[in-house]
Order: sequence, then C-alpha cells, then structure tokens
Amino acid sequence: MRSKNQTTIVLVVAIALLLIAGIYTLLRPPAPKPVPETPPQQQQKPPTPPDKQPETPQPIQGVPLLDISKYKVEPNVTVWLADKGQRDSMMLEKYIEGVIAQEMQPDWPLEALKAQAIASRTLTLIAIEAGTIRRLHQTDVSTSKEELQAYAPQKVNDTVREAVRATRGQVLLYAGGLVNSIYSSCNGQIAATREESFPTEIPHETPYFQPVQDNCFEYAPANIQTWTAKIPASQVASAIGYQGNPGDISILQKGPSGRILFIGAGDKKVYGSDFRRAVGYDRLKSTLVTEMRYADGDFHFKGLGWGNGVGLCQWGAYTFAQQGKKAEEIIKHYYQGVEIKTLWQ
Repeated sequence: MRSKNQTTIVLVVAIALLLIAGIYTLLRPPAPKPVPETPPQQQQKPPTPPDKQPETPQPIQGVPLLDISKYKVEPNVTVWLADKGQRDSMMLEKYIEGVIAQEMQPDWPLEALKAQAIASRTLTLIAIEAGTIRRLHQTDVSTSKEELQAYAPQKVNDTVREAVRATRGQVLLYAGGLVNSIYSSCNGQIAATREESFPTEIPHETPYFQPVQDNCFEYAPANIQTWTAKIPASQVASAIGYQGNPGDISILQKGPSGRILFIGAGDKKVYGSDFRRAVGYDRLKSTLVTEMRYADGDFHFKGLGWGNGVGLCQWGAYTFAQQGKKAEEIIKHYYQGVEIKTLWQ
C-alpha cells in the first residue's frame, strides 16, 4: 500500500512540474530576434575625404614676376594732377589715401576701406610697372579716373588714414605676379570674368577673376541694384555696325556670370563690353542684362548692378564689413587664389 501511495505522489509531482513548465513557456517574453546583418550594399560607407585643396597657383603666361627687391622701401611717386594739368610728387602711401577717399566713401567701415586700399595699391604698382601713365604724362600715376583711379585728398579723414596705415605696403600677387586688381561699384551680386568685361584690354589669363557671389544689394542704393534703359534702335544698331532690321538684334551669348558676352545680328557681332562702351556707360549701367526687348523703334533694357563687375565689389565689401568680415577675407573672396604680400614696412 505504501509503495502504491509513493508512486501516486511521484506521478502527481511530475504532472505538476510539467504544467508549471508549460505555463512558463506560454507566459515568458519571446527571445529578442537577432539583428540581421546589413547587406554589403547597405553598409555605412567610410567618410568621404574632404575636397582637395586648390592646386598651387601657377605663373600666368605673359605676367612677369614682381621684383620685390625694387620695393623694399616705400617709393616716391610722380603724379599727374588731371584737374590742374600739372605734375606733383609724393610718397605712394600718401597718394593712396587720396585715392581711397574718392574711390570709396571715407566714412565706410574700416575693413571695407582696408580692402580698397590693398586693391588700389596693387593697381597703382601695375601702372608703375607697365609704364602706362608715363607714356601719357611722363609720371607714374594719374588722378584721372578714366586713366587710372580717382583722387580727392581733401576728403581724407582719420578712418582713411588708418585703413592705409593698417595695410601699408600690402599688394596682391598671384603666383608671384601682380594681380590686375580692378574693382567696381556694384557687381549685381555676381562677379564678372575677364572675358565678359575686359576681353581684349587684358591680354593674359586671369584665373583670380571668378563669378563669385555676394550680397551687395543689402546696402546698395536701389538705382544701382536694378535699372532700366531705353535706347533708340538706330543707336543700338550703330553700336553693333548692323544696317539691317534692328529687330533682328539680340543677345547672342552670355558669359559665366550671366553678362552679355556677344550681341549682334546677321554677320555683325560685338563684345558686350564694347557695346556698353559704345552706347554709354551711364545708360547701360552694366552688361548684366536680364531683359532686352525691341518695341516701337527703341530697345528696352533691364539689368543689375553698376560697373564692370570685375574684382572687388565696393558695395559687396561694405556688406561683408558690416557682417564682421576682415579685409583679407573680403579681398580673397573677390580675387581667388591670391597672396597678400607686404613689400615695405
């Protein structure tokens, strides 16, 4: 009897254990699923290496290397005073003060004035090295804006003096040669290339002129941000040398910045820069033309900016200075790949 009772107890315990195991199996949370391996094509790619730095600028064919030994000491320059029709002489930095005071508003932000000083000093050395003004007036430089740069010593103030002093002796070089540091008032928020504004006047390549963008409209006067012009069709045809139907005249090609590269009709084609010169710089404020329409014997133009648009944009420099940019940053934005070199202390 006792043996039979023990057997019964064992069977009951075994059945109980089986029931408990079954209930646990039903109630326990499922085991986490293994994370599937990422297919090879979906695996994270290694970080992309940063863009390569621009190659070292190479000397430009036709541009001589500047002999910096000639300018260890600040030069004294002879100046053609265009308004008086006479010659004068002064230290170069003194001359630059008068240039900055007229080429840019003397009460503008210091960093914009400093950028202008570097560009103007470089342009001055180019004129001296090339002898362009010497061939005209037997002097190093001229105060005629048409011949070189404007000049107004009576406008010089302490800010202008500080801008010139702070950049004393600094000029722009590209691969050892002087940069043709042309500048303009307002580039229409995108800079021009040499081919668009000086296709024949500058005979060598200018890799430092690129269609870089800015925000010069933020402070520029409305009349140079956008403009319109109405020019008689006969004058447009004459500027192109076309004798056919004026309505045939159109913009044939635009350059990298969107400026007129060629305009013409039939077998007549001229550079946009030559066309602007022929019809008048003050009428066609730039070649950044957004609309050209012929109606009732006239051509109607709409455009952006004022000036050749090459190099330093003065209103763009003003904006950058207001944003806290330094002169070096401003300069190197408008003249790509250049070096700022201090020639004399």
